[in-house]
Amino acid sequence: MNRTTVGGPELGGGRGAGGVLVLVDPAGAAGAGAGGSPVAELLVRELHPSVHLRTDDFLQVIRNGRLSAHQPGADRQDVTALAAAAQAAFAYATGGYQVVVECTGTPATLDTFRRESRTTGAALHHVVLTTAAATTPYELDTSALTTETTAKSVLDALAVRTHLLGW
Repeated sequence: MNRTTVGGPELGGGRGAGGVLVLVDPAGAAGAGAGGSPVAELLVRELHPSVHLRTDDFLQVIRNGRLSAHQPGADRQDVTALAAAAQAAFAYATGGYQVVVECTGTPATLDTFRRESRTTGAALHHVVLTTAAATTPYELDTSALTTETTAKSVLDALAVRTHLLGW
């Protein structure tokens, strides 16, 4: 059930403006409740026009010299990949797209997304799927939710801007 951005759910704040949602599904949250990938897929079906990016894909494209998570220099590699993801997300958003960026963990460089939000003027939202009681305003307990009800809860939260991090 796709809706147009004007009059339908959107991330950008009105009249077809694009925006970015960083959807975090920490390892393990997908097991008991609704996982990030299926939720992200439902969200991009509801948001129009939409783009679905995965931060892991930005690491996977490193073909020569890719470091495993615990090797020296891996932090720099991760920061670079997340910066590329943030730049791509906000490039789409400034073009009017609703962008869902799927992460397996809260990006250590969430500030990179904030900076891109300020630079471009596109809205930034942050939702963390969890299987425990929410401890921050950005968390959503999915332990008793289905994929569909999780996606609806995220859309409802976006509509009232409870997960808005910046412009």
